[in-house]
Amino acid sequence: MIVGRCADYILRDTEGIDLVRIFVYADMESRIRRCMERAPQGENYTEKELEKHIRRVDKNRANYYSDFTLQKWGDKANYDMCINTTNMRIDDIVPHLGKMFF
Repeated sequence: MIVGRCADYILRDTEGIDLVRIFVYADMESRIRRCMERAPQGENYTEKELEKHIRRVDKNRANYYSDFTLQKWGDKANYDMCINTTNMRIDDIVPHLGKMFF
């Protein structure tokens, strides 16, 4: 299993391997809430600070993806499945994905 930036592109021409390209996304409110829930004790960023950080990370990911693939990061055409985790816990989704594909 390869997870991360450009994995879908790196493995695009791979033959004989079961490959499922999944893009996971959520709305900003959910992403901020997850960051706050997972924050280490003593880390007290405001929602506005977290949103700014998330947007910066997304921009860096998009630039990285574009630089190496000449494609748009998050474009549904590059994936077999896109999953909106806005109203879901990611930990609850993983076992179902495993049953579907592996």
